[in-house]
Amino acid sequence: MRAPDLETLRPGDFVKVRGNANPLHNGGRAVVVAVHRAPGPPWRVVALDLRYSARGAAVRVELADSGELARWETPWAPTQTVEDEPARHHPVTSPGVAHVETPRSRRRLLIAVAAVLAVVGGLATWEQQRTEPNPVVVQRALLEGVRGSGTGATAGPSSTSTPTATAAQVAATASVVAYSTGPVPVVETPEGARTPTPLAGVEPAPGCRDGYVADLLSYLPLGQLVEVTGAGWFRTDDGLDVNAELVRQGVAVPVETTAGSSPADVRNLAALRELAADAPSC
Repeated sequence: MRAPDLETLRPGDFVKVRGNANPLHNGGRAVVVAVHRAPGPPWRVVALDLRYSARGAAVRVELADSGELARWETPWAPTQTVEDEPARHHPVTSPGVAHVETPRSRRRLLIAVAAVLAVVGGLATWEQQRTEPNPVVVQRALLEGVRGSGTGATAGPSSTSTPTATAAQVAATASVVAYSTGPVPVVETPEGARTPTPLAGVEPAPGCRDGYVADLLSYLPLGQLVEVTGAGWFRTDDGLDVNAELVRQGVAVPVETTAGSSPADVRNLAALRELAADAPSC
């Protein structure tokens, strides 16, 4: 894989790929959600997991395959072959790998490229017809990609966390316009009233405050449309139950003191306790 800055790639970086047999790699923008390294020294990067959309599955890119990879803002390097420069390798070619092409191999390459372009054209048309992914879901995918990319990991894409499936859209009646100390979301109602509204029934898990804050800000970025019910139960317009998601991710734990006392509040707190029983540790 032609990637001179490969060792500096981190989850959340945007890249583009070309020349790979997978039809998804069409030069479009992909986000790195996991970096996999060899299990022993020098711990070389051996594979990347990429997502082309927040709701798409992670695609594994093995770095032993042919092809090129670059950061999204980096121009493609000109393609060169040993025939063009017989005395030396291209400076970004992997050490010890000669890039040799024969006329027959070039013909085969052109046929393969034409087939890939036909598939890519169909995918591009399909992608244009889709709605843009919700920014909250994109942020959630990036965060979960970071969690699933430990050094030396060798598991396949199925081992990477995937965004929690969202429920049906809700009729959001307010929006998050600021944060006060806590952090506490400041919610603006349709009438223009702004009220700091703490999340009901949750608090950061012991030792997990940084993760709690990061998740809270990603699930409720400024401008996010929300429905707030009871003592402070937040649900985004794409159906994400924020209080429950924080507990499910293991960064928050249920607390009764802020949960409220209405029948709906009691049911919500009971649901949080069930989630906490199976939640991972942050």
